[in-house]
Amino acid sequence: MAIEELANLSQDGPAEYTVAQGVCFIKPSEDPQSGKILKAKRPVGSKIYTTGTTWKGPQGGLWAEVDVARSPGEMGWVLVSGPGFGLRGPCLIDPEANDGASQMIHIRWLKDPPIFNCMMPKAATVGDLVDTFCSRTGLNRKETILTKGLPRKAPNGTGALLPVDYTDPKDVLFREQTIEEAQIRDTLNLVYVGHFDEDYNPS
Repeated sequence: MAIEELANLSQDGPAEYTVAQGVCFIKPSEDPQSGKILKAKRPVGSKIYTTGTTWKGPQGGLWAEVDVARSPGEMGWVLVSGPGFGLRGPCLIDPEANDGASQMIHIRWLKDPPIFNCMMPKAATVGDLVDTFCSRTGLNRKETILTKGLPRKAPNGTGALLPVDYTDPKDVLFREQTIEEAQIRDTLNLVYVGHFDEDYNPS
């Protein structure tokens, strides 16, 4: 069957996408119905160029045909969004249609550089962000707290920070908040009440 004869095929998709979550799912075949799917790491914010042809699979996944000429090293079809891949929010976003609807999020553990970056829809919740973060890092979502600020420095002049219990309550993010409501302006801080060294296993 020619690609043009497939059902659920559209020719008016974007010609480029931005990687939203640091990972891509690729079908290395000319046929989007192919069952072989590869998982590949790609930097958040990097571009993947496509032909404008998209295909919606039977499970609801939206796939875009890679433009091999403009994306050397890539081939086949790449997942834009869809269920069943352990992601919250889209895998790729259309930078033209984004219109400020998504935001880049950085999360650090104790110090820079961040251990995690992703693009999240502003309508998503902090809980969605925590779920995405934990699915990619192996950390336990029940033991994960994100804050916008660090505790104040201890008054003894050492420059050391006070324990995390002293974090300003308004800087602690709650799962029910949307990303937009959280008004994230800077890198978030991870407060992990579990055993970070044992649990941290980025994928």
